[in-house]
Amino acid sequence: MPREKRVDRPRKIDVSRFMEKLRRSVEESRVLDPLEWVLLLLYAAGGRIPSRIHMQKALFIAARHVEELGEVLEFNAYRMGPWSEEVNDALENALLSGLASESGDGIFLTEQGIAKARVLWNGLGERHRRILKDVAKFVNAMSIDELLLYIYTVYGYGEKSDVIDKLLRRRRELAMSMFRKGLVSIELAARIAGEPLPRFVEYLKRRGVKPFVAEVSDIEEAEKL
Repeated sequence: MPREKRVDRPRKIDVSRFMEKLRRSVEESRVLDPLEWVLLLLYAAGGRIPSRIHMQKALFIAARHVEELGEVLEFNAYRMGPWSEEVNDALENALLSGLASESGDGIFLTEQGIAKARVLWNGLGERHRRILKDVAKFVNAMSIDELLLYIYTVYGYGEKSDVIDKLLRRRRELAMSMFRKGLVSIELAARIAGEPLPRFVEYLKRRGVKPFVAEVSDIEEAEKL
């Protein structure tokens, strides 16, 4: 007696699961605009960043490590280092639309801004989250003078600056401060101070600062992971 041929039935597709995967794929491939990056940076910083200068410089540093961010922001030399019109316009948009507020204590996400930023954050890849958190923590720990000197020393952009000469006169003091906070390695601190490492170590000793107590945690080293 001949065998009956087995007929394979078509597998049932889980439509809801398929649509969810498609939605996630679209979200992950979507290019975020400057306003969304401003909100994400604020969210990574715990909802607050000290100043517009900190916002500009944080996104400048982040754009060096996040290709998608570098594609939507353009930075040019300005009187206080690298500056992006896109970031400036996005920040104004965030303030006018009620997603952020500004006071003497800095720039803050509002409740509405937190809700929007949280959705964006949940759709962000783990590597991008880590970079934004590292950059936000690093930048938030610096004074404006420390941050500007760090940017000028590591990245340049000082050709149009009207503050660089004043900062260079204080570079040893500012480098020591960054080192004491554990923000930069002893080698980078010496570079920021503009001195050979042995001479900078002697300067730290005279000021009562123990060399080599800080970990290598500046953002350039962190991104070598």
